Amino acid sequence: MVILNRRFRNFIVLAIIIVLCLVVITVSFRQSDLINNIKVKTVDFFKPIQEKFYSFFSPVTRFINSIRDYINLREKYLDLQRENSELRRGYSENINLKVENNSLRKLLGIELRKDYATIPAKVIGYYESKWQSEVVLNVGRSDGVLEGMGVIDENGLIGVVIIAGNDSCNVRLINDPQSNIGVRILSSRKLGIIQGSQDKKITLNYISIEEPVFKGDIIITSEYGKLPEEILIGRVSKVTKNMGDPYKAIEIEPFVDFKKIEYVLVIKK
Repeated sequence: MVILNRRFRNFIVLAIIIVLCLVVITVSFRQSDLINNIKVKTVDFFKPIQEKFYSFFSPVTRFINSIRDYINLREKYLDLQRENSELRRGYSENINLKVENNSLRKLLGIELRKDYATIPAKVIGYYESKWQSEVVLNVGRSDGVLEGMGVIDENGLIGVVIIAGNDSCNVRLINDPQSNIGVRILSSRKLGIIQGSQDKKITLNYISIEEPVFKGDIIITSEYGKLPEEILIGRVSKVTKNMGDPYKAIEIEPFVDFKKIEYVLVIKK
């Protein structure tokens, strides 16, 4: 009898536990629905406020973002400028002939940084006609100047000494009709010859019509001439093809302004 009573009590306790569990589960689900309903009501309630808040602060946010984007773009622009500057500096350092480009060095006689011994000189005369483009320098054989030496300024090649006296010399400019100088196209390394003309235009000759040549290509002296290689000359300004001609017609814009040359360097061989 005692055992039956004990089992009965255990059964009642188990039943109570089961009922409590069912109640808890039911309440939990009801509370979940209640919470969801509260959330929905809250969202609906705050929707107009949120819209007004967003419409008010959205322009401010966009303005701040545009400032940030501008700052980022400016930083990228400055980075590109620095990169471009480094590329230009690297290019300049790869050109064997380097000249300081400032007025002080001109007044001091301008000197090459390295690579070639030079003789500083000043232009004391200028001859130009349909058949002639020459300058006269205040240096000659007594200074070590000889025929065939190249003459440059801070911008590039000017010409070649054709007559050397004791104390002065004549320089044939690269736009003179009798001027012929072996050159290279810097980008493609193709060889050619530049020649002056009666109208003072400089042309690049003997470049095959199949060879790619573009406006802006840099022209430098080649190692196959009498001058030191890789002296800057100018850039391609015009490229045309003539019917039946196996070579391109190429005009060169010199880096040197021949009307403004004043102080120069004669490159000693």
